[in-house]
Amino acid sequence: MIKYLNIRLPDDPLIKTRLKKKLSEYEKRLEKLKKDCKHNNPDLACNSSPGYKAQIVRRLITVGEVKTPDMAKEIKEEFGTIDFDKFNNAAKVIFDYCRTGGQNVKSGSGF
Repeated sequence: MIKYLNIRLPDDPLIKTRLKKKLSEYEKRLEKLKKDCKHNNPDLACNSSPGYKAQIVRRLITVGEVKTPDMAKEIKEEFGTIDFDKFNNAAKVIFDYCRTGGQNVKSGSGF
């Protein structure tokens, strides 16, 4: 089940800049996953933690807001599947980056 979060792009220019850098990082990770894909279907890499994070941040930057149930529905329609736990965790991380600058994120490469 998808947990409802309404993630809004903050006004803080520093956080916006950091989110753009994170998007670049997530896209690089995603490209590596696609390249190393053993399933003969690189699109499956999008159903990964970096894939979900990249999609959420990309939408935030372009639209300014992400409602997690709506985005999850779009992902499932496009790729045919969604990993609820990975998506919820990705959304929670990005939500925290926007709200606190990542103060509650305990692992990863940092914000």
